[in-house]
Amino acid sequence: MSTSEPTLKSRLLRWCGGMAGVCVLLYLLPLFNIVPLKEARKQSAAAAFNAASYVKTFWNDKLTKGGPKAVDAGELIDAFNKDRGDAAERYGHRLGLSSSASFFVSGSGSISSVDKGTIEITLKEGGTVTIDTGPVFGNAIRDGSGLLDVSKFPNSQDFNALSSEINRRVEESVFPSIREKATVGASVRFVGGVEITDSDTIPPLNLVPVVIDFP
Repeated sequence: MSTSEPTLKSRLLRWCGGMAGVCVLLYLLPLFNIVPLKEARKQSAAAAFNAASYVKTFWNDKLTKGGPKAVDAGELIDAFNKDRGDAAERYGHRLGLSSSASFFVSGSGSISSVDKGTIEITLKEGGTVTIDTGPVFGNAIRDGSGLLDVSKFPNSQDFNALSSEINRRVEESVFPSIREKATVGASVRFVGGVEITDSDTIPPLNLVPVVIDFP
C-alpha cells in the first residue's frame, strides 16, 4: 500500500493540473461565441456586401435603362419659384430629417458657357443647369432616384458606400465625355440627380449627371 498511494496521488494531481489547464485554455480561446441573432445577421450581411458590384447592377439595370421617373428640370424650377415646400413634397425625396431634398431630373438645352470645371446649360424652357466636373460629393443620385431604401441595408456604412461608389462612377464614366464634347452652343440632353438644401436659392440647378447626350 505504501508504494501505491504516492502513485495514485500523483495521478490525481496530474489529472487536476491537466483539467485546470484545459479550463484556462477554453477561457482564453473559447470554442464559440454567443452572438445575438440580429447582430449575427448584420455581420454576415455586412461581410457579404460589395458596393461596387451592387452599383454596377443598379446603374445598368435601373438608372440608365428606363430609370426612375424624372421631372423636367424647367418644371422643377417653376415649381420651386411658386412654392418650394410643395415642389419638394411633390418631386423630391428627403432622407429622414435631412435639411436637403434630392430630385431626379431630365431636360435639354444648349451649353452657354464652359469654364474650368463648370459647364452651364441654358434650358429650352428657360432656367439654368450647371454641371461641376470635379470630384462629386453628396447623395443627389442615390436619394434623388427614389429607388434605394435605407431600411433595406444592414447598416448605414453600406448605404453611404453606395453614394461614394455612384459618385465615383459619374467621375469615371460620365465626366470624360462631357469634358471632351462640351463646347459653347452645343445642344445637350441630360438625366441626373439634383440635391437642394432648404436654404438654397433657385435657379440654377446643380446637376450630377447619369446620362448626357450631345445630339
